Amino acid sequence: MRNVLVPTDFSTASFDLVEKAIQNMGEQVVNITMFHAFQIPFFVSDLIRNQRQPYHDLLTDTFRNNCKQIKQQFPKQVSSIVFRHLYGNTPVVFRHFVDANDIDLIVYPEQYEFVKVHPDSVNPDSMFKKSRVPLLRQFKIKQRRVVTIPEIRAVEEEAVAMLKLLNAQS
Repeated sequence: MRNVLVPTDFSTASFDLVEKAIQNMGEQVVNITMFHAFQIPFFVSDLIRNQRQPYHDLLTDTFRNNCKQIKQQFPKQVSSIVFRHLYGNTPVVFRHFVDANDIDLIVYPEQYEFVKVHPDSVNPDSMFKKSRVPLLRQFKIKQRRVVTIPEIRAVEEEAVAMLKLLNAQS
């Protein structure tokens, strides 16, 4: 079983990333950790003034439902899917997070674009790259089959023939 970390901006695009990662893992069973990092508050007054966690308004019902949908869509591959956050922005702090959560793969495609969803959001780029955890950077994309016009006509002709046969029987 693999423990896979997927960065999230709490959007549906994050779940597209999860789906592609699961498809790339084949039949392997995975635990998915949706991840977002935040700055550590600098002043004590920031801690007192901000009673709510920064992710409080970001963990919406839609986000939770998307997590459930992933579990339902891939019941054999996904053992669990959870959200974890980190306060900090250094590779050392992130390394402790990785060790504590037994992360053994980070999904971090080359075209990943960090979205700052909160004033305290942290871009995980340097943490991921310095973590010494394998990064899944390139996804296998299935080749799309191009259907030719003669193939379409053949299917149409077959459908018309079947309709004529059904009409003749009734």
